[in-house]
Amino acid sequence: MEGQCRLADPRRITGWARNLGAPGRKVLLEVLVDGEPLGTVRADLPRKDLAATLGEDIRVGFILQLPRPLSAHGERRVTLRRAADHAELKGSPIVLPHAPPDEVAALAELARSLATAAAEADAAARADLARMVAERLAALLPARPPRQAALLERWGVAGPGQVPPAHLAPAPRPRALVIDDGVPDPARDAGSSAVVSHMRALLGLGYAVEFVASLALAQEGPATRALAGMGVTCWHLPWAASAEEVLRRAGPELDLVYIHRYGPMQRYGALVRHWAPQARLVYCVADLHWLRAARAADLAEADDAPAEAPWLADPARLPDAIAGLRAAELTAVLGADAVITHSSHEADMLARDVPEAAVHLLPWAIVPRPATTPFDDRPGVAFVGSYQHAPNLDAAETLLDRVMPLVWAQDPSVTLLLAGSDLPASLRARAEAAPGPVEVLGHVPDLSAVWERTRLTVAPLRFGAGLKGKVLDSLAAGIPCLCSPVAAEGMDLPPALRPLVADSHAAMAEAILRLYDDEAACTTLGEAGLDWITTRFAAARIETEMRAVAGLEA
Repeated sequence: MEGQCRLADPRRITGWARNLGAPGRKVLLEVLVDGEPLGTVRADLPRKDLAATLGEDIRVGFILQLPRPLSAHGERRVTLRRAADHAELKGSPIVLPHAPPDEVAALAELARSLATAAAEADAAARADLARMVAERLAALLPARPPRQAALLERWGVAGPGQVPPAHLAPAPRPRALVIDDGVPDPARDAGSSAVVSHMRALLGLGYAVEFVASLALAQEGPATRALAGMGVTCWHLPWAASAEEVLRRAGPELDLVYIHRYGPMQRYGALVRHWAPQARLVYCVADLHWLRAARAADLAEADDAPAEAPWLADPARLPDAIAGLRAAELTAVLGADAVITHSSHEADMLARDVPEAAVHLLPWAIVPRPATTPFDDRPGVAFVGSYQHAPNLDAAETLLDRVMPLVWAQDPSVTLLLAGSDLPASLRARAEAAPGPVEVLGHVPDLSAVWERTRLTVAPLRFGAGLKGKVLDSLAAGIPCLCSPVAAEGMDLPPALRPLVADSHAAMAEAILRLYDDEAACTTLGEAGLDWITTRFAAARIETEMRAVAGLEA
């Protein structure tokens, strides 16, 4: 790895980094403050100043905007290291000196002045004070992008040349607020694809859609800009300090609040009821955490989990910790007006366990993009997934250890491609030691580059939950995907695609060998997959089904 980092100002670290051995694979950096993890940042921003040194590969830069002044009360050490192997970047660690005494005094005096003014004012005067502070903030940002102007308008602050409104007028369209932990990036994971698709559906139904990432308010990168390009208003620093603030201030005007995943629902479900009691609360479970945890626990006790785990029929047999997680998730489901699940299997489980809940089976929109490279020029068999997700890492290890050796024993020419983000060094070492050809691609921004090299994909998941985006994306490219029963669960595959389900490692290896050289069979399965994706995952169908979720008349 080569690169460098430097302190641009007390709240911003800039720099660049690239992998010497694989310059096309962008570096994911971990950020630690005084040894404690703060988050990650990917070095993929353009650095034109490095063109003379690096040539065409200039998307190696990063900007780390610290979420708060870390240096106000003492020195802080900020470490940047490569996530894959913890190699530190040149210039790291950076020591942030404590703020000068006069700066601390000025901030303290400002805080005291505002507190005194607010304490002595009535509600109207406090509103005027807040508006004045926002106007001064706006004056410090003369070149606001349109979305920032929209955020200021929400707080009742005018843009340049406009007259500040006397009060915040009701939105001309119904308002929907979407809450997730992070900013969704469809190139990263299926959950992101789902929430972005559902925001598009809400926009199509006439909602003014707003978004807040409760754990990533400081991030304003390509994913945030992509949402803004869709017409979504994104709350982030400095326009909002927390998701709680957005709920408190915007709550009375919200018509719908969509919460994605269990963690945010646990934290914000009750706050929605408090600050926006009139809003329809929609909870997208994404997948059932307790189900994934129970399957993982089974695998920890036995090499392969039983096909029918006893706790499926009798939840009382779950370990205490997992039973507690199940109870908490079901309680969250009961707290919503409408519940979204992507998996028919989990919809059936929720209908059984919480019959009072209004559960909607709603996947996400997928656009078919069939591969165009001729079959003979696509020699690969691929596995795709985010390796930070434990079921995907386990599946990749299973593929390398148990499935592909059976394939290579019969045909040593079959090349396995491993694609996906956050690929750990341990998996790379396993791939290098494999008894057959393995090409480690790592993060691929556009998966079409993988599909154009692939005849088949494989998804030998041994545990997990929810609908598997890797399977759907492969079928949307016209590439057959061989699935374990867990990977195919909840999809309701049509009869033409059910031969893709292999119930053992040996059966999956046999299917790979059978289909790898059979262009006609792969074409037939690929066309069946494209037909199913086109019909079941069409954007118009998702929007129609979202109407019922939103409680709108048909």
